[in-house]
Amino acid sequence: MSGERVQALNSASLIESWLVENTALPAENRKSLAQTASTLTAKITNKPNTTIGISGAPGSGKSTLTRALVHCLDVLGVPACRLSLDDYYLGRQERESLAAHVHPLFRQRGVPGTHDLQRLLFDLDAVRSGDVDGLRLPSFDKSVDDRLPESHWRTLPAAPQLVLLEGWCVGARPIEPNQYDQDFADMSQMEPSTVIPGRPRSQDRTWRLGVERAWNEMHQELGRRLDRIWYIRVPDWDCVVDWRWQQEQELGHMNLPSRLEVIRFLSSFEHIVKHMQRTHTEWADLTIETDRWHNFHLPDKNKERV
Repeated sequence: MSGERVQALNSASLIESWLVENTALPAENRKSLAQTASTLTAKITNKPNTTIGISGAPGSGKSTLTRALVHCLDVLGVPACRLSLDDYYLGRQERESLAAHVHPLFRQRGVPGTHDLQRLLFDLDAVRSGDVDGLRLPSFDKSVDDRLPESHWRTLPAAPQLVLLEGWCVGARPIEPNQYDQDFADMSQMEPSTVIPGRPRSQDRTWRLGVERAWNEMHQELGRRLDRIWYIRVPDWDCVVDWRWQQEQELGHMNLPSRLEVIRFLSSFEHIVKHMQRTHTEWADLTIETDRWHNFHLPDKNKERV
């Protein structure tokens, strides 16, 4: 057996052991994720000082995959750091200010424009440069929909060789203005049951332009910093709703008490996720597939772009 094959088996076993201890995933999910992560690990262990973006729809498994990769890389002697776009959501008070002064839909976290992009870029640049002494990385608690106090923020013990930035729209190329108009026209045809009484229509131009500007800025700034982008492709939009509803039920405090509320919450994500599903081969360097039961695999014809 080749040394490369032995290393792959060892890293898969290492990752699966970590998943047993740190997740509640069924055995089949653990095995598929461990095998996929092992293959990905082999692609990056010899590439120090690299920043990789990992994107995919909400609930697609980005965080679990990234955490498993970081653990495995650390054990293999490649210090790695995970940053999550979710931790850079604006706090509730800041979003209330946006809602009052820009548009009410910015009250809900999710789309570009509801993140603290400048703080993310500052932290990412510091970590990439190795300047982590005294750096404190924010943490966001979805169960209370707010950023945690600074006393709960984390620090890094040492500068990493590899940075993994995971986030649902990280690296995604913005929608062309003409397609943006069509996407929102389609959204306006939603079934009446998904319309929120008293809530401004999501196709409101002020909100759309705000999202578009923020998305373009995020894409350009992260594009200067990401060496690779990996995309997790999901089967369909219904899976995203189901996964988010399942996550909500596992929270200590449910912010969305019904599946209908989950559909309403995700409505602002939908047009971007579907755009990413259509266009990911144009901007992602590698695609990771997952099925509705969260079994991962890398397509046979999938070749990482260089």
